[in-house]
Amino acid sequence: MPDLWNHYDAARNKLHKTNNVGEGWHNRFGIVVGKQHPDLYSCIVEFQKEQAFTEAFIAELALGKRIKTAPKKQWITMQERIQDISLEYNTYKGAGTVSDYLRTLGHNVKSLKVHVSVTNKMKDLK
Repeated sequence: MPDLWNHYDAARNKLHKTNNVGEGWHNRFGIVVGKQHPDLYSCIVEFQKEQAFTEAFIAELALGKRIKTAPKKQWITMQERIQDISLEYNTYKGAGTVSDYLRTLGHNVKSLKVHVSVTNKMKDLK
């Protein structure tokens, strides 16, 4: 396992590689509270509301409700390519070609960025 790349396990196991989920919750909670620095009482009340919301959400999931729309195919494809490349790390390392490994990863991420950019420009033209 690479010591310097902390996303290695995340890429191999299709886990989140960012803290966007936590940042999203924090942002939403800040909007709900409506204060930059809430007092203790306001914070406790909002945490109680959040707990009730979470319990209701869990009940809905138990009944089979979908939690969000499926990710776009391009993101699924990129995740699968990165996972496949990550699984080959030891092969690259054994051959002494870790730089090729990194180049391959970079190429896949770069090609997706180009694809997304072109797609977005095409949408703007419509």
